[in-house]
Amino acid sequence: MCQTDSLWSRLCNSLVPALLVMLAGCGYIGEPLPPALNRPVIVTDLAAVERGSKIIVQFTIPKVTTEDLPIKGNEDIELRIGTPNDPFDMAAWQRTSDRVPVSAKGAAARVEVPASKWYLKTVDIAVNVHGPSGHSVGWSMFVIVPVVPALPVPEAVAATDAPDAVHLEWHAAAPEFRILRKLEEEANWNLLSTSTKPSYADNTIEYGKTYQYLVQSIEKTGATTYAESDLSAPKTFKPTDKFPPAVPAGLTAVPGSRSIELVWERNTEKDFASYRVYRGGQLIAGNLTAPAYSDRDAKQGVKYQYQVSALDNAGNESVKSPVAEGVIP
Repeated sequence: MCQTDSLWSRLCNSLVPALLVMLAGCGYIGEPLPPALNRPVIVTDLAAVERGSKIIVQFTIPKVTTEDLPIKGNEDIELRIGTPNDPFDMAAWQRTSDRVPVSAKGAAARVEVPASKWYLKTVDIAVNVHGPSGHSVGWSMFVIVPVVPALPVPEAVAATDAPDAVHLEWHAAAPEFRILRKLEEEANWNLLSTSTKPSYADNTIEYGKTYQYLVQSIEKTGATTYAESDLSAPKTFKPTDKFPPAVPAGLTAVPGSRSIELVWERNTEKDFASYRVYRGGQLIAGNLTAPAYSDRDAKQGVKYQYQVSALDNAGNESVKSPVAEGVIP
């Protein structure tokens, strides 16, 4: 009996710790998790614009599910465009709208839809992305696009020098135009301004820089929506300062006891550099930045005739001012 008890004791001592280790390793077995639905997240950045003879639609294709898991397999991207019914019925819109094929590289989708079918109509555009198993969250928000006949592309964009500006002209008949500009070495275009005429004066230029311009016809179709033409060919232009400042005005000669004091109105050109003073047609002073000069070489009893001119940073000199006479009594 003792031997049996001893054998049993040894067996218990060896099995119980091993069993405890096994139980600890297994952990708690919970309820089984439901399978992932694999539904792509909804598209939130759908955008569309009419440009030229096409409606351009852009959006980001979802790459994760509503459970924040990567999508396994190929999505089915259902992009539709069609006119709304009144009252609006989603099922009817789906039946009557056109499905547009979508092909994209990576996550960015850009689709061009011919616009002629929809001229003078308003279309609703939406996208619904289905997962590989066919599940989806639903349709994106609608983008509403009023469609007009294609606007003309501005042609023959010309640039010429103007006083402290570049004067642009082009050929096209449209309600309004956008003017875009960039420096020659820059990559991105910036909206410079708009114009209701086929011309524009860019007075924000700096001499010594080379600019490129694009022009685009636009037509307002809603509170915040525009139809656009295709862009014009780019126009490259380096402005040259060929224009002198304005003639200094209001020149007055005031005699003193030993000098004749000259004063005139200040020039306001942004590229103004200096003044020159002439006496009897001869230059007697230059590089003046203030609109005043004291002629201390004037002799008593002699009548003098004075004129003033203005120069800009490029060295262009204005016409001389009208004559002002002065004499020291």
